[in-house]
Amino acid sequence: MAGLLRRAARCQAALPLRGSVAKGPIKPIGPNFPIASEKAMGPNGWMRGTYHFWSLSKPFRGSVYQTPWVAGGIHNPTIDPVIHFNTQDRFQTMTAWEFIKCFLYNMLTARVWLVMVATPVSVTMFFVWLEHRREPNEIFMDREEYWKNFNDFYYGIYFDHHHYSHMMCQRRAHKWGYAGLDITLEDHHH
Repeated sequence: MAGLLRRAARCQAALPLRGSVAKGPIKPIGPNFPIASEKAMGPNGWMRGTYHFWSLSKPFRGSVYQTPWVAGGIHNPTIDPVIHFNTQDRFQTMTAWEFIKCFLYNMLTARVWLVMVATPVSVTMFFVWLEHRREPNEIFMDREEYWKNFNDFYYGIYFDHHHYSHMMCQRRAHKWGYAGLDITLEDHHH
């Protein structure tokens, strides 16, 4: 136990002392964050990038992306990392809109992943919704009855779902013994 305390005290003593980063409250972002120099980064910002989706004649605007070890790093940095990552006064110096803007810029990289997940899930859920809003098929049915009217049972739900729903309603009424007890089931307008 004494060894753990001695080791913890040694680590605490080795930590650098924190001094003041700036005078007054520290705002971690600048007025144009996260927009950087277009000469260094190419066109950047919301819906402004190297590749332009809406143009077939000139889809490439600016330089094509190159990795930092090919193009070099940022030679004239616009963000001071000591101030940027010091967030002690963020609630006093930043507005709600700036918080939202920073969050949305972080979400830009997730667009492709969101589409990759949302597209198949949406398509699947559409067909689930389409199938569940229709009359369910009878799971157990006499084979002779099914083949007597195969087209209605197999294709009816897709091509004439009103007729199919009415047919299933009539079948349930006869199957469970309440046919003729409700006047609406025998109505000619139904």
